[in-house]
Amino acid sequence: MRICRYLAVLLCLALALCAMPALADANLPYNIDVDIANQIVTIYSTSDGSIVRQMLCSSGMNGETPLGTFHMIEKGRASERSEWTYLAQYKCYVKYATRIYYGYMFHSLPFDAKDMNSMQAQAASEFGLPTSHGCIRLRVEDAKFIAENCPVGTEVVIYDTAERNEDLRELLRVSSYDASTGMSYSEFLGISEDALGSGSSGPDVLDLQYRLSDLGYYGGEFDGKYSTSVLTAVKNLQKDLGLAQSGISTAELLEVIYSDSAPVSAGEIELHEGKAGPVVKKLQEALSTLGLYEGVIDSIYDVDVTEAVKRFQLLCGYSVDGVASPEAQRALYYLLSQMQEAVGESGFAIETGSEEITMATVNASARVNVRTYPDTESEVAGKLNPGDNVTVLEAKNGWANISVEGNSGYMPTEYLEPYTVENRILKYTSADGQSSYTLGKTIAQRQAGETELAEELRAVLASEQYNTVADESVTIATVATGSDDVGLNLRAAASGESEVLTVVPNGTQLRVLAQEGDFSKVGYGDSIGYLMNAYLSFREGSSDELASEADEEEVPDQIFAEVILNGNEKSAKVYESPSSNAKALGRAEAGIQVEVLLVNEQTGWVLVECNGLQGYMKDVNLSFRLM
Repeated sequence: MRICRYLAVLLCLALALCAMPALADANLPYNIDVDIANQIVTIYSTSDGSIVRQMLCSSGMNGETPLGTFHMIEKGRASERSEWTYLAQYKCYVKYATRIYYGYMFHSLPFDAKDMNSMQAQAASEFGLPTSHGCIRLRVEDAKFIAENCPVGTEVVIYDTAERNEDLRELLRVSSYDASTGMSYSEFLGISEDALGSGSSGPDVLDLQYRLSDLGYYGGEFDGKYSTSVLTAVKNLQKDLGLAQSGISTAELLEVIYSDSAPVSAGEIELHEGKAGPVVKKLQEALSTLGLYEGVIDSIYDVDVTEAVKRFQLLCGYSVDGVASPEAQRALYYLLSQMQEAVGESGFAIETGSEEITMATVNASARVNVRTYPDTESEVAGKLNPGDNVTVLEAKNGWANISVEGNSGYMPTEYLEPYTVENRILKYTSADGQSSYTLGKTIAQRQAGETELAEELRAVLASEQYNTVADESVTIATVATGSDDVGLNLRAAASGESEVLTVVPNGTQLRVLAQEGDFSKVGYGDSIGYLMNAYLSFREGSSDELASEADEEEVPDQIFAEVILNGNEKSAKVYESPSSNAKALGRAEAGIQVEVLLVNEQTGWVLVECNGLQGYMKDVNLSFRLM
């Protein structure tokens, strides 16, 4: 059975198996450490050993990321180290994929489509945990840095021996460390001798904790200690101000924090009844603008605010409990901005449609299974806890079709206490009547299985959080030779006399990397070279337009090997089973290429296929490479 095409990224080959390039050139700018225990990637300068970048990551689940010292290899496909690469085996797109070792790469969190707003929400919610299939997932900007600055041969050390450092993980969850911002690594850790920072304590810190809480950035204890939670709160506030995120509270920053113009969080901590301050005022104003809150704007999270939050949760398909989670707050402000963009910030009319919808509270002594069908023998789709609230789409024959957080299923009605609530459908119309925007789902739409807003928004919110690289405007050059039968020479230098690397077909669109005189520098396939401007047409466009057609091909990675022998041997035996005492099926001549199906790194035996014959060879007789 041919299994190579589907197992390439699962192979955990020993370093001795590599067709390794020479040891990293001393002139290479960086080396990279991957700390599996903490899920942290650190990039060091080879010139002085300083940290130039540090970031959170998600490595392979169940130890699927290989440990050891590696040196980055050449691209396995043309689209790598560029904006989009399609991973056919997992039916997803990633950005800025860079190969470490065979099928193992650094790349961004995955996307469902070649779309900035399609990041896989589940992968984003698990960021910082080992959840990949073996590759190292990163924020988009971190993957981009590696793709553009760490060339082939860069040393990558992957290890799993460090002690757990939750404080550093928490800081890196807010943002990566980037030395190019001018911030020292000590500053990133919040260490300061002349301002409030890591290790500070006392009444000034206690006052700061209360103020950060009022602004919606801090949800920890009020103990007067400048803990990592305070650091991350200040970092998030600095991010909203557009400042370098050191987490240090300088006198200048404190002046802003305590002023009337201080920023207010759009979803860093949970808000609930009894909370007060500017962050609650911001919530009240947003709910009021959307027509969900009719109470006084008094900065107090009371019963009226709770009911308004419940209306919003029901409208979006969130669990209805009246508590404004960070995700629900971010969704609220995102939808508000979308509505205002569609119909304007003032003068719009709100039309409210209303119908009663049945909700229910789970009433059981333990967790209850949600089934895919109304049958106790059907597959378990999820579990609900006692006290959870669900939307009841339909109930009959002792079973209820329920929906919660955008997911639906069935559970026995005996475990549900039903109640009715008002389900609002809101339509906003611009002052001139030319545009409108609608929020909410009718009961009929929910019963028909339409996706809840909560589920739709998760990918958008994840992309906003982990994809801060702008979809930049770029110069696009189109080869225009005048005939589809005539291509344009891609030259090694900006000269008509230099070596021709390849021929670019007429009509090909390429991103212009630089212009030198009468030539434009471009990347095409695996080559970077120069095209004559006289045979190009130029325009400004989006980098999204330039994804290689190759990344659309659903062709999984394959590993091949060349037979190599020592001494005077001209061929090596291929055995029926992984043992030198097994029957010899034939011999593979030196220099011949074989396809690798499976590798056992403990025994050193490799299952290969050559000319339709499958058998086992020793790894010492093979030199591996990726296709």
